[in-house]
Amino acid sequence: MNNQIIITDQQNALDIDHDKLLTTIDFVLGHFNIDRGTVNLAVVGDDDIRQLEKQYFDQDMITDVLSFDIRDDEAGSIDCEIVVNAQRAIDEAGKRSSDPVAELHLYVVHGLLHQLGYDDLTDDEYENMHAKEDQILSELGFGKVFDNK
Repeated sequence: MNNQIIITDQQNALDIDHDKLLTTIDFVLGHFNIDRGTVNLAVVGDDDIRQLEKQYFDQDMITDVLSFDIRDDEAGSIDCEIVVNAQRAIDEAGKRSSDPVAELHLYVVHGLLHQLGYDDLTDDEYENMHAKEDQILSELGFGKVFDNK
């Protein structure tokens, strides 16, 4: 593969295994036969993601993942920036007594799937996208992470 993956960790709420994140990103790209491109992943906290929401979407809110497509429309490639919120992963996992690391990997997969053409706006798209997340995360050993209740 000729993919370049860059991870920046700008938070200290969650201990991050960068190699495991690389494995997740590589796995998703391989699953979709993406063999050239760049993925910039930033792991941030609530304050940083809120600032990005304000800057790019004019919304004062905290979210779990933001995904930006910056490619030049070349089929079979990817060039994106994904921002995941480690604090949100901790909070959401705490609500369900689950693993915050698995939750963070869900956010990474979710952001990548958006870049690969998946969406979750309609009921069918929502079900399809989250089924694909479950499949990928299960194959990676995390099991089913998303809880739509």
